[in-house]
Amino acid sequence: MKNNPRELAVIALTKVFQNKAYSNIEISNLLKNSDLSDADSRLMTNIIYGVIQNKYVLEYELKPYLQDKKVELWLDLLLMSAVYQLHFLDKIPDHAVLNESTEIAKQKAGRGAGNLVNAVLRNYQRHGYKELPKSNSVYDLSLRNSVPRWLVDLFIDQQGLDKTKEILSSINQPSHVSIRVNTNKTTVKDLQEALDKQGFDVHPSKISSVGLICKSGNLVNTQEFRDGLYTIQDESSMLVAPALDVQPDSKVLDACSAPGGKTTHIASYLKDGEVFALDIHKHKTKLVRENGERMGYGDLISTGAVDARKAKDVLNTKFDRILVDAPCSGLGLIRRKPELRFFRKEEDLKNLQRVQLEILDSMVDLLEVNGKLVFSTCTFDDEENELVVKKFLDKHLNFDLIPVKHDPALDGSMTHGMLKIFPSDYFTDGFFIAAFVRKN
Repeated sequence: MKNNPRELAVIALTKVFQNKAYSNIEISNLLKNSDLSDADSRLMTNIIYGVIQNKYVLEYELKPYLQDKKVELWLDLLLMSAVYQLHFLDKIPDHAVLNESTEIAKQKAGRGAGNLVNAVLRNYQRHGYKELPKSNSVYDLSLRNSVPRWLVDLFIDQQGLDKTKEILSSINQPSHVSIRVNTNKTTVKDLQEALDKQGFDVHPSKISSVGLICKSGNLVNTQEFRDGLYTIQDESSMLVAPALDVQPDSKVLDACSAPGGKTTHIASYLKDGEVFALDIHKHKTKLVRENGERMGYGDLISTGAVDARKAKDVLNTKFDRILVDAPCSGLGLIRRKPELRFFRKEEDLKNLQRVQLEILDSMVDLLEVNGKLVFSTCTFDDEENELVVKKFLDKHLNFDLIPVKHDPALDGSMTHGMLKIFPSDYFTDGFFIAAFVRKN
C-alpha cells in the first residue's frame, strides 16, 4: 500500500506523535518517495493536518467505543484518521473510509485488528457525531480547539478570554503560503502578474509592502524562485529587517540566521555594507549561503557556525546593527506546525527565556555605541517576549528601548513601542519585535 494516501497519513502521524517529527517534513518526504496523484496527495495532507488539529475532538468521539481499551499508537491514529474523514470530509463515501481503514489494520496486524477497526467505526457511524460541550471553561476550550489545557490557561492569563477565543478559533484554519519579493530584481506588481499567469492566485500582503499571499501551490518549483525573484517567508517575519533600520553601508550581525530569509532581507538594503550570519549548526549556515547566492546577495553575506551565546568570545569586531531572532517556543507557528501545541511543555518557556537572555547578553559588547539591536521571536507568549525585554533592560542600563520602526497600518499592534502580532490579527504567524539602542 505504498501509494495508499490513508496508510501514508497514518505512517506520518505515527512519526509525529512517536518521534516528535514535524508534520511538514514528513509530508514532504512522503510526497518525494511515493507516486500519489494530486488528489491523493491532497487527501493525505488533509488527513495528517486534520488529525493533529482535531486530536482531542477525535479522541472524545472515539472514547465511547474504545472505552478503556488500550490500543497501539498507530491503531489509535488510524481510527482518528477514519473519524476525521467521516465527520469533516463530506466528499468521501463512508464505505471507502470503513473498508480501507479495516484493510490497513488487517494488513498491518492481522484479522483481529481489522475486526476491531470495523466494529469501532460501524459503532461510531451508527450513533453519529457527539456534540461538543460549548462552555468557555478551560476544559471545554481545550477540547473544542484541541489545545492542551496549560496553554489555554496561559493564553487566558496573558491575553484574556476574548482574545484567547479569537486565537484558538484561528489556529486550526488552513494556512496560506506567503512570499517576500526581491525588489532589487523585480517589482511586486510584475511578480504578481507573472505568477498569476502560471495559475497561482496571489494577492498583496496587508502588512508588508514586499509580501504576496498565495492560497496554495508549489511556489518553490518556479523559474522565478530559482532566479531569486522571491523567497518563501511568513508575512510577520518580513517586518523584522525593516525594524533594524539598515543603512546602505551598515555592518550587520544576524545572530540566529538560518535558513536565511531575514538575512537576505537585510542584505537587500545594503550597497557597500555587509551582513555576518551565525547559526549554531554548520549545515544550516550552508542553507543561508545558498539562499544568499540564489537571491543575488552572496557577496554581501558571510556565515559562521557559532553558538550565539558565545559570540562575544569568538568575534573580534563590532556591528552597528544586530538582529537576535531568538530560539523560542514557536507558539506563533501553530497554524503551520500544529503539532507544536503537543510538543511544548510549560517549563520550556522559562528555559527558552534563559537562552534568549544569554544570547542578548552576548551581543551587548558587539554593538557600536548608538547602534541598534532588534530582538524578535515567533511566539506571543509574554514570558519569552516582554519579560525578556524587561530583564535585559534591568541588567543593561546603557540600552534604551526604542519604538519599532513599522508601517502606520500596524499601529494597533504596538504596545510600549514593541510590536506584537497574534495569529488571529492578520492570519499570519504570531510574532514579537522589540528594538533597543546602545547609549554608551
